Amino acid sequence: MTTGMALEATELVVIDGGSSDGTVAWLESAAPGGSSAAMSWESRQDSGIAEAWNRGVARASGEWVIFLGADDRVVDAVAWNNAIGVMRELPASLGVAVFPVSVVSPSGTVLAEERIPSSAPESPRVHDSVPHQGAFHRRSLWAMHGGFDESFAIAADYEFLLRVQAAGVEIRACGDRPLVAMRFGGASKRNPLANLREFRRAQLMHGVRMPPLRRCRAWFSAALRSAAAATCGESLARRWADRARRLRGLPPVWDVP
Repeated sequence: MTTGMALEATELVVIDGGSSDGTVAWLESAAPGGSSAAMSWESRQDSGIAEAWNRGVARASGEWVIFLGADDRVVDAVAWNNAIGVMRELPASLGVAVFPVSVVSPSGTVLAEERIPSSAPESPRVHDSVPHQGAFHRRSLWAMHGGFDESFAIAADYEFLLRVQAAGVEIRACGDRPLVAMRFGGASKRNPLANLREFRRAQLMHGVRMPPLRRCRAWFSAALRSAAAATCGESLARRWADRARRLRGLPPVWDVP
């Protein structure tokens, strides 16, 4: 799902991948013929997340674009209106404004909060990513720097941010409270090895260096979890992952209802 935000109003652009679960009927009732004053939508098969995002951007007309998945939601109207107020004050030179994101369980329990580290508020290169669900992008970025690379199944958002930053686009942390609640367990968590391979490919494309020890630790953790899931099943692997987090003094996230 893609939301384009003009400063005066909010438009909703829904990109559906050809659902057969009643989604299309609901969309047609909300916006007959594919569009209404507040929303436009389309439903057809796509090659993956990156293609859906590109199609959403092509439909959007606002100055800023933010991407929300089917399991994501804006925290509340206050958070959204506060974000709009922040956006009005941003300089024209700023290309991406990133707000914190709450990571929640299926029932809505807050598990963690993702944000750009305060030690590097303007550089996603020094850590794995920025919380994409909380990132507003100027729509002009796609005309200037091209669309999401559809050869990436998982990390197209990360590669795009590295690409625009390499071109001199400013990326900045904004706001002190979460804007969006994101459900834990997306594509990157379901296939951690594939996720790391794509992140590494994006880093190599743009000359990003990661500390060898940190890279080895990430690969070992992903390989261990993938092996546990393949050998013992996903449910048991999730419980073990939470047990390992507790041993490190971290709260559980994998098996929280």
